[in-house]
Amino acid sequence: MLGQIEIIDGDGRRMTGDDLPRRARQVLGVLAARHDRVQSKDALADAVWGVDLPGNATAALEHYVSVLRRALQPGVPTARSFIVTRAGGYVFATDRARLDLAELRAAAKVAERRPGQLDVRERIVELAPELPFVEDEYADWAAPARAEVKAVLVAALLDLAEPAAAADPARALRLAREATELEPFTERGYRLAMVAGAALGRADEVVRWFDLCRRALADDLGIAPSADTTSLRDRLLAELNTAAARPVESAPNGDRRRGGDRRKADRRAAVPTGPATSDAGESGAAEPVERRLAVVREAGREHSREAGGETGRQAAGGSADAAGFVGRRGELAALRDGPGVVHVVGPAGAGKSALLGRLRDEAPERVGLGRGPGPGGALRLGWLRTALHQLGRPADRTLDAAMHERRTLHPAELDAIAAELGGCVVAVDDAEHLDADSVSELRWLRERGVRVVVSYRYPSAIADRPLHALDADLVLRLDPLGERDLPVDVLQASGGIPALVAATGGATGGATGEAAGEAAGGATGGAAGGDPAIAEAVAMHLARQRTRWMPPAAWEILRLTAALGTLRVEQLAAAGGLDLDEVLAAVDRLVHAHLLVEGPGGSVRHRSDLIRSAVAAQISAAHGHHLRDRLATA
Repeated sequence: MLGQIEIIDGDGRRMTGDDLPRRARQVLGVLAARHDRVQSKDALADAVWGVDLPGNATAALEHYVSVLRRALQPGVPTARSFIVTRAGGYVFATDRARLDLAELRAAAKVAERRPGQLDVRERIVELAPELPFVEDEYADWAAPARAEVKAVLVAALLDLAEPAAAADPARALRLAREATELEPFTERGYRLAMVAGAALGRADEVVRWFDLCRRALADDLGIAPSADTTSLRDRLLAELNTAAARPVESAPNGDRRRGGDRRKADRRAAVPTGPATSDAGESGAAEPVERRLAVVREAGREHSREAGGETGRQAAGGSADAAGFVGRRGELAALRDGPGVVHVVGPAGAGKSALLGRLRDEAPERVGLGRGPGPGGALRLGWLRTALHQLGRPADRTLDAAMHERRTLHPAELDAIAAELGGCVVAVDDAEHLDADSVSELRWLRERGVRVVVSYRYPSAIADRPLHALDADLVLRLDPLGERDLPVDVLQASGGIPALVAATGGATGGATGEAAGEAAGGATGGAAGGDPAIAEAVAMHLARQRTRWMPPAAWEILRLTAALGTLRVEQLAAAGGLDLDEVLAAVDRLVHAHLLVEGPGGSVRHRSDLIRSAVAAQISAAHGHHLRDRLATA
């Protein structure tokens, strides 16, 4: 239930929620969410149908329970089914079937009793790759379980990140990132990311994560970071500044520190410095920034910038403007001068946020850019409030009234807003989770002459969501960048995936890795200009993000091609012990997600050397030797 519904029987046969009738799946979901508690037929029917109860709800419910029993446990007598008839209702009995949600709840209780037991928290993270009931995330019955799992998962991620910040800062950074993506308003996550960035010697990471915290709190809650968060930022930057200055003081007598520290000092000394800039907002404190940065966080974070910076893309045959942005010129033109409703789609790391951020930079008086609520939820009209403030046409009194009364905006209110926005563009980044009211408001604004741009992962991701009702005049799918945009070595390492361009340190004109990612059309947060630990963390995180909706065979294929190199599909099937049809289906998805590229004779290989190396690092030498032997004898 954690993620998409998947049922595995004792023989290893798999079935997904998509293989069940929709109402049967929902009956199963309600019983699983309330496992080991008897649900009366009236309560079940009310949860599944709500106000749309069929004429004979009890008979319909009994029919769907019968469908579930036959489909999930064929040949098993009703008396032995894990869906038990009891006291005139039904119960999901976890003593007859394992349920991941029940295991997570049990682990959460153990974690609460034992604060320092990390293996329990590792188990929680392992159990919950996603929030439960993805297929029915908007259902009222699913909301309590999703909120419960989110709180447990965020706490586990942060409890693991805290000790890792000193011992394994790259992992701590990844864990903190996942926590803040789930819950953007937890300052603890941002503080741990700042500490991990400082442990990596990255002053820019400290600045970036503080700024992400400040923006998340200001845009959606209208508050500033706490004094604890602000003072932590100042202390970390002061410590990093002191550490950076220390080699200079001892330079006349030589640097007697160990080799690793000396190399770090050499890298700092080689960085050209410029005027320090700060975007600290309310704090007003000047923050030392060694190099000018342009930072973008993809997949659910509004873009933020410290300053510009050139990338030297001219050497690669592309052209970079003064802000260092290359590529995507056709897409920018379509967004700037195209039709009324444009959808921008692409997987995590494709540069959606950066493209919309660039659109706003080029026409700040015409483009307002808000951020959708994301899977963790947010204040409903935060996206519109942000866009209106950016355009200098705030309507706080109207929005506050609607939010206080928990209602949609009235037609007269929308007409007044639209009248102020003549000729403007309202863009919503990460719009996948917009609710039905927000979509209706966007459609009304469009009908009154406001142009609308939204971004999300894939069209399939909104098929059952309200955003599907916002018909697109144009859909822009962001493909990887090409040889006209990037040097050959950066293209080979990153595969043209914007998020990885930054991780390769692909900028050539004195800009940082983050500036390189922005120059290339956007990068995920956490990218580092060539720092191997951060680069590997970014690559692994992106590969996980792009495969999380795929069948398990997809990840196994990524592992096989990382360990063995270019392989034909029949070799993948033999080396992995997979069915050929299963391999072909997974390869289709991996190619579509720009993780693999096809070669002659039905062969495939990794698109990005950086992802290949990150995945290969998880495979032991013994396992790799075994795979090569199996392939040789296949």
